[in-house]
Amino acid sequence: MKLSYFDLLSPDPINIPNAGGIISPKLRDISSIGIHTYQYYLSILLLDLKSYFTMLGQEEQYEALSDKEKSQIYLFDLLTINEQSIKLLQAVLNFFIKEEVIYSSQKKCFLVQDNHTVIGAVTKETYSQICDLICQRNCMKSNQQEDLSHIKSKKALEIMKKLQKGRTEKAKQTKSDKNMELGNIISAVANKSQSLNIINIWDLTVYQVWDCFSRLSNNTIYNIQSMSVAAWGNKDHSFDAAAWFKRIDTD
Repeated sequence: MKLSYFDLLSPDPINIPNAGGIISPKLRDISSIGIHTYQYYLSILLLDLKSYFTMLGQEEQYEALSDKEKSQIYLFDLLTINEQSIKLLQAVLNFFIKEEVIYSSQKKCFLVQDNHTVIGAVTKETYSQICDLICQRNCMKSNQQEDLSHIKSKKALEIMKKLQKGRTEKAKQTKSDKNMELGNIISAVANKSQSLNIINIWDLTVYQVWDCFSRLSNNTIYNIQSMSVAAWGNKDHSFDAAAWFKRIDTD
């Protein structure tokens, strides 16, 4: 389920049937729990089956599993295997879901309650989709891999496996850039924007901040190009006058 650009920018929760309202947290909400806790929460949501086994030092055991065995293991079951991990996942879901989230040991899932009335649930079947929606609202790409168990074509299955392997290898090669840390982005946007500053920027959602950063970056390039064209002309017709409002959510 891919959210629209409008929904991603919205400050309001995105109501998902039988799951509750997925929020994009405001910067002040992130500040209230601390940036490290926020990043830790996201790292939990970004876990996939392989990274979970790797985290436990059991990568060899994971690789020894057949594709059929892997398809029969739900990450949700592993994350709710004991009380400590249940409390952690409950805290994570409560931060990103508007309503109250509580674990039901009887139903083996998290119940989503609004004024003590159950309006939805986070189950092992819906967990990966909810993780993906939360990641979208936080301007992040989910690590949740497609479920390949339903693919019957042998050739199609091989192609999907190659695609997944390629994505995993690419992710390993990607190095973290300190310039792209959220704290630095907040400072850059607050000092570059004509309307935002270090006081009022905390009322923006985290997605809005990343969007502002992208727009400011694009518009800076546009301004440089427009000044160059004004001074030297546009002989090769490379300048796009409409570039300042072109879509940036192209993924």
